[in-house]
Parts: sequence; structure tokens; C-alpha cells
Amino acid sequence: MSTNVLGLTRALVYAAEAHANQRRKGAAQEPYINHLIEVLDLVARATGGEDGELLIAALLHDVVEDTPISAEELAATFGARVARIVIENSDDMTLPKDERRRQRIAAMAHKSPEARIVKTADVISNLRAIAVSPPAGWAMDRRLGYLEGCRQLIDAGRGANAVIETLFDQTAADAERAIRADAALEVDGAEVIARHLDSVIGQAVHLVYLPNTSKRAITDADMDRLCETISRSFPSATVQHADAVFDGSRRQILLARIRSDSTDAVVALAQRLCIVFDQRFVGIEVSGRYIRVYADDTG
Repeated sequence: MSTNVLGLTRALVYAAEAHANQRRKGAAQEPYINHLIEVLDLVARATGGEDGELLIAALLHDVVEDTPISAEELAATFGARVARIVIENSDDMTLPKDERRRQRIAAMAHKSPEARIVKTADVISNLRAIAVSPPAGWAMDRRLGYLEGCRQLIDAGRGANAVIETLFDQTAADAERAIRADAALEVDGAEVIARHLDSVIGQAVHLVYLPNTSKRAITDADMDRLCETISRSFPSATVQHADAVFDGSRRQILLARIRSDSTDAVVALAQRLCIVFDQRFVGIEVSGRYIRVYADDTG
């Protein structure tokens, strides 16, 4: 077995463990590893798959930005070049979303060719997801705005690899048609049907989960804050304390049951709760279907 294959399989295990509890933000809620493998596949096909370190960097491109793994740990495990490519494509998550987007575009032309190849593959994968499985609450205008931002980003850094840039152009055109028509998107010759969280489902009861990711003690003040936030949008709700198992440990959480005709309004509430309670995500359930809603849902 070649050194490249052994390094790549080791990186696959590493990525699977690092991102084990993460899912994509769209309605389909795919395991996050699916996105990483798709980026790996895109880079391999665009470059011939001969550069093992580039393939590993493609697979691990989110590991510093989205997990507790540090750049130093990554370099020690997979080498300085892999870590450099990953760091070039890692945003400063302490910055506001708009500033991160601005810096991402401004920096694109100054990235190494390898980093631009990985970023272009990442954007292609994200565009496919936005077309066929957008985050909850993303209307057509928001999805088209995201698409335009992707075009600006890739245009800012062209010249690294003609194959993957041509694939981006085709993906962007196909995604725009699919979004405008709410139609299937063709991916590798197969049609993928768009999936949405239903926005009209009768007078349903929505269950909202506040996950308490910091595992702290829930207080009466937290319950009061939850009730106050809900009351700004809904005339009534049932709220309660509960215990949950999440990430392998037991914790206290808060639940709310809300009767509403509008799933979009419940999604908006969940996004506000992310901010009010400093949660990375809030869960909602309707008709037995569960989805995570994120405050920072840029895909």
C-alpha cells in the first residue's frame, strides 16, 4: 500500500473522529464527513490525485475552524504544509460574519495555489448543498445572495487550477437555475431533488430544544429569559426543564412546545435563542422531524 493511501486513510479516521458530532446545516442534516469527502473527491479529480498532502488538507480543511484541534496539533500529526493549507482556509471565528466574509474575499488572491484549489472545492460543495438542502429559513433571495458571494470569492482568486474553476462556473450556473426554479440540481450526471423543511404543515406543535452546550446549571432566570424571548413572537407556549444526553454526557436543558402555522417563525425564534443563550445551535422538531438551527448559518 502506498504512503499516500496510508496517509489519506489516517486522515479519514482523524476527520471522522474530529467531526463526529457535526452535521451539515441544511434540511437533510447530512453527517459533516460527507462534505469533507466531497471536497476531497473534487480536489482529487481536479489535480489527478497525485499530491497526497493536498488531498489530506482538503479532507481536513475545517478541522481547525470547526473543532478544538489546533494548528500546532495538526502540523505535528500531518506536517507543516498540510497545516498551512488548512490555516489559509480557516476564518477567525471571533469576528462578525460580515467581517469574516469581507476578509475571506480580500485574502483570496494572496492564498497559495493549493489553498485556492481546496477553497474552490469547498465552495462547490457548499453551493450544491445550498441548492438541494438549504438551511432552515433560507428563502430564494438569501440563497441567490449566497451564490453571488461565492462568485465574488472565486473570481478574487482565479488562476490556481482551470479544471476546478470551470467546474465551479458550471456548478454556479446550475445552482442558480435550480434555486430559481426550485428544481433538481444535476451533480455528476445525476439529478438531486431539493429538500426543504416544510413551511406549511397545519396547526402543528413545534418542539424547541435549548441544548445547554456549556453543561451549566439551568436557573429560574434562564426559564424567565426563555419565556420572555418566546412571548415576543408567540402568544402562548409550554416550557419545561428536562434532562438530556448529548455528546455522551447528561445535562439539563430547556424545552418549549409552540403551536404555530409557521415553521419559519419557529426557525427565526430558534436563531434568536442561539444568540440570547450563546448556543451554537438550537434544535426544533415538528411532526417527528428534527433539525438543528444555527445562528451563524452560512453553510
